[in-house]
Amino acid sequence: MQDITELSDFFKSLADPTRLKIVKYLAHTNNPRCVSKISQHINVSQSATSQHLRILRQSNLVKSDRRGYHIHYKLNSEQVEKYINQLQYLFKAGQ
Repeated sequence: MQDITELSDFFKSLADPTRLKIVKYLAHTNNPRCVSKISQHINVSQSATSQHLRILRQSNLVKSDRRGYHIHYKLNSEQVEKYINQLQYLFKAGQ
């Protein structure tokens, strides 16, 4: 049942179009990005981007790394893969 709760939280964190844009952007970049680069790319203010990144961090979809005054973000590929595997199991289990 814990897997279902985790999946539900995963979908809640991706339910916002801006957060989906952030995840898509981070999935297609090789290097971690700072808030200013992310906000510039998705055309959203830095403060709004930071709030969305906070939610993505809480759901463990994004990892952060402080570099001086800046925090850089990257997609947590291991966690994304875990959610994908849980989804595959969920749909196969129903057959």
